[in-house]
Amino acid sequence: MDEQTTDAIRRVHQDGFTILEGVIPSDRVDGVRAAVVDAQLRIRERSAAEQAAIRAKGHRVGVEGVAGSRGIVNHTQAFAPWLAESRIMNVSHAFFGDHVRISCTDCVINQPGCGRGYWHADWPYNQTNASHIPVPYPDALLHLATIWMLTDFTPENGGTLLVPGSHRYEGNPSADNMGGIDRDAPYPTEFHAVGSAGSVLLYDSRMWHAVPPNRSDADRVALIVRFAPWWLNLEPTRPGSPEHTAMVIETDGKNYAQPEVTPQAYAALPDDVKPMYRHWVAAEG
Repeated sequence: MDEQTTDAIRRVHQDGFTILEGVIPSDRVDGVRAAVVDAQLRIRERSAAEQAAIRAKGHRVGVEGVAGSRGIVNHTQAFAPWLAESRIMNVSHAFFGDHVRISCTDCVINQPGCGRGYWHADWPYNQTNASHIPVPYPDALLHLATIWMLTDFTPENGGTLLVPGSHRYEGNPSADNMGGIDRDAPYPTEFHAVGSAGSVLLYDSRMWHAVPPNRSDADRVALIVRFAPWWLNLEPTRPGSPEHTAMVIETDGKNYAQPEVTPQAYAALPDDVKPMYRHWVAAEG
């Protein structure tokens, strides 16, 4: 195992995160960003309506001034050549073994003047989602999240806020039920994850993080891609599955769901990426 991979694994274990520079080459990242922004614009109204439906039930989701869309891989595959980049695969395989799946491919565009979000951890740890692991959490990495920086991430434009070491806590403040911790307030040890366009932030999904304000005059654009082991049950996030029906629909709880990958999008993926998506491909017809 090379030194960079060893260091990345150590940092994820110890701090809960690491940043890999130059995953998408500098001469390609502008084109990837343009394709993602264009794809999100085409489905922005639909995505906003989905979030509005969740809010109408009294659930908190999203941040004012942040445009997000789930399943962006169905609308562009411009970023797909780098999903199996060797460093990312080395870290994923070190934690999960050879059989790694992609469980989420979303995009987020933080517009100038966007608000600050609340402290939370990602699925299956976000306590506001109907499908979540109850606290206290086992001290094990079950889900590896990544944020792909398609623009530079800076303190000014809102590099993601993190609390180092929070992946070791037994819970998180997402449901506002941790005494003495305000999920909407700054945390003493918070800091911005920063990096150049093309870099990727990898973190344990238990990590406390929040959307920061964008105080610049340009959009901050990112992809969210999560990697899961073969044994993590993703069915609660599949609309129409018995688990999703029981946990989300029948409880009228907050929905966290991932669109299935269309056969057309799947066919357009590189051969080394297809195995990570084939569990989520929609049936033909």
